[in-house]
Amino acid sequence: MPVKRFRRPGPLPLRAWWERLRALLIPGLERLRALLIPGWERLRALPVTRWWRSFPVLGRAGLAVVLVLGCTALLLDDGSPDQAAAQTAASAAPADPSAAPDDPAKPGTAATRSQLLSPPGTLFGIATPSAPNAEEAANMAQITGVRTTVQEYFLKWHQDFDQAAFDESYRLGGVPLLTWEPWSGGDKAVDQPEFALAKIAAGSQDDYVKRFAQAVKKSGRPVVLRFAHEMNEPWYTWSEDRNGNRKGDYVAAWRHVHDVFRQQGVTNVIWFWCPDLQSPGKPPLSRYYPGDDYVDWIGTEAYSSDGETTAEQLLGPTYRELTALSDKPLFIGEAGVRPSPVKAPLIKDFFSWLSAHPRVIGFVWFQFSDTDGSRYDWRFTTSPEAQRAFRDGLGSLPLVPGPMR
Repeated sequence: MPVKRFRRPGPLPLRAWWERLRALLIPGLERLRALLIPGWERLRALPVTRWWRSFPVLGRAGLAVVLVLGCTALLLDDGSPDQAAAQTAASAAPADPSAAPDDPAKPGTAATRSQLLSPPGTLFGIATPSAPNAEEAANMAQITGVRTTVQEYFLKWHQDFDQAAFDESYRLGGVPLLTWEPWSGGDKAVDQPEFALAKIAAGSQDDYVKRFAQAVKKSGRPVVLRFAHEMNEPWYTWSEDRNGNRKGDYVAAWRHVHDVFRQQGVTNVIWFWCPDLQSPGKPPLSRYYPGDDYVDWIGTEAYSSDGETTAEQLLGPTYRELTALSDKPLFIGEAGVRPSPVKAPLIKDFFSWLSAHPRVIGFVWFQFSDTDGSRYDWRFTTSPEAQRAFRDGLGSLPLVPGPMR
């Protein structure tokens, strides 16, 4: 995610909680009013109202409360498949972070290297501000009716491997997808000479890389490592257009880091190479590709701009360039649709596009809003129509059975 579109968030602002609460309560209250008023008018026209008026005032008030609560319960359990699925998800996805998020008896899918290179369906993740986070994961499961099988989060190069985040990802049923960024962060200048690609390739950061590799090896389970993503854009330190980097430096740095992991005996990494979407004027992706011997997954991002009305317009050119470059499995590292009149239709079409392109083995949706530090509100929960399109889209895919174990 580029710096202009994303910054690391702080605590969720009060306004965001209020907007979320309003979005949950207002539609339900309107439905409750629409249900009660006609019934009350019909009741007034019946002789039974004389019996009603014979009750003491407190008795009538108590009975009215019972009626309202009963109608509310009916609203919350209307028997529709979506509502039933939401309730099932809610019961299986407790908001309590200490609660076990998955049924131990549920078979799920083995998180092995072979399964990740050829998964039995579509892998699915939602990147949230504090991921991996049990409460956020439970909330997403309640909304979508299904738990994710990927947990994406970010680390910079001054940060060591986070074993707690790794363990929490698996506890939540998802394979860790770690976006590993070779810089000190976007709060500093883009030019950070200590992270120049040529220096990385020459071994200047090897002490850190070896320590990180050993921690990954010790973890003992697969991790997807999305190293130095969006390299074909100018906003990161590892762009060949910034930081004193030159053509060819990116591939050299990638191969060196990969070789260090190999020398340390690390075999539990899925190496994920993930450029941004291509557009006219950009160099060909082949300029940045380290080669099939150094990559396990290829992929791209899928953020809408102002012009697209279909997923093919958004993804088609980059998809064709990627698939001509390599036969490796393809994964969408980040996806989101900005606010627009076509947000819900574009979300719907995104899932149709995925169904039509089986080379794509999975995706992660970037569930950040402008109040979370993102430039746009990329969330699929911005309207009932967008949320329905997302949930229906998930239902149309042959998802990998979770949890990942």
